[in-house]
Amino acid sequence: MKNKRLKVYYIGQTLGGIRDIKTTLDKVGADLFILDHIDDESELISRIIDADGLITVYTPITRRVFSKLKNCKAVLRTGVGFDVVDIEAATEFGVAVINVPDMWTQEVANQALTLLLACNRKLLTVDSNVRKGDWSDIIPGKVGPLYGETLGVIGVGRIGSAFARRVAMLDLNIIGYDPYTSPELFKQLNIEQASLVELLSRSDYVSIHCPLNEETHHMINESMLNLMKPTAYLINTARGAIIDEEALIKALHQGVIAGAGLDAFEIEPPKPINDLLKMKNVVLSAHVGHFSDASMARRPKRFGEEIARVFSGQTPINLVNLEVNDKLNLK
Repeated sequence: MKNKRLKVYYIGQTLGGIRDIKTTLDKVGADLFILDHIDDESELISRIIDADGLITVYTPITRRVFSKLKNCKAVLRTGVGFDVVDIEAATEFGVAVINVPDMWTQEVANQALTLLLACNRKLLTVDSNVRKGDWSDIIPGKVGPLYGETLGVIGVGRIGSAFARRVAMLDLNIIGYDPYTSPELFKQLNIEQASLVELLSRSDYVSIHCPLNEETHHMINESMLNLMKPTAYLINTARGAIIDEEALIKALHQGVIAGAGLDAFEIEPPKPINDLLKMKNVVLSAHVGHFSDASMARRPKRFGEEIARVFSGQTPINLVNLEVNDKLNLK
């Protein structure tokens, strides 16, 4: 009798490379099945009830979902953030949660730098003026020099550190807030360690690079925005809900801050009525910070490899819930 094949469901948009995932999983006796993003929890459960592993783009894997999956051993989130997965429930039900925070560090750091420069140089406004025939060698409004100004980095992990190294070349004074990063790393990066309040109060530019969790949800709220300089810009290439979007819109309308560069929104894609879409002092991109031809080409194989490691009794490269090892005994 042939051994039963394992089942892995990929839920959400795929951008090529599926063959690489299938090839990698086949080596451990697993088959891959592709599903579109599913909003309805009951429908999701019915479609993946026999899953041994999951790969999710944005579809939430909740406690109820975990409670129904009797065979599931691994869930991989196809990005850095893992807020769509109930980590506590996964650990309770013996499921390894995996992310891939090292796959596009350089790309996201580059995106943050791009948004910073676009805001500083008012690139969209200048581009629009030229196209309309309004030729002027003066950039309208206040334009900081960057060199000698202060940049605040919230979250000095992989991406925050890579971003800090890039902006150091612009002769900015860099301060950082990260309660989970050692003082030694701040010294290595030549970043002055500061509290969140101090960072927001002193910075001419603030760039967010922390994960979204209960601690950071709406961390940048109305009271925090009111601490910022009226000439300051807020950059976010992390998760949209780290910022209270309603409070940000209010701050931008009232001139509490000068502008923003956003690669992430609370609701993605943003609704057409979202005021951010109409503001000239905001530079927007569609959560594309991770994207390059190179990063997209290497990720499918990695997805398959990480799930395969768990099926083979090995610890994945990035195991989010280390406590699950008490149940899975990964080596």
